[in-house]
Amino acid sequence: MKNVILIAVGATSLLLGSCTVSHTAVVTNNPVGSRVGIAKAGAFQKDADCSYKAAMDKGKISKIGVAEVKMKVFIFPKITTTGTGE
Repeated sequence: MKNVILIAVGATSLLLGSCTVSHTAVVTNNPVGSRVGIAKAGAFQKDADCSYKAAMDKGKISKIGVAEVKMKVFIFPKITTTGTGE
């Protein structure tokens, strides 16, 4: 009986657990600026684009100062790229 409970608790924790990985980088010597562009992509999006260029286009940024990539996994991954600059 104890083995069944242990297996059930282990399986539940694996299914409900999630992981977030984030990386922030100063990519140039440009100032940080006030404009922010965010590009997101999910697991089943047809034309998913989470590149730095897509984040720059969405925030109308010409010179990027700081870039951040965050990947969150809960069964399926979601990737978010954030660019800040002028």
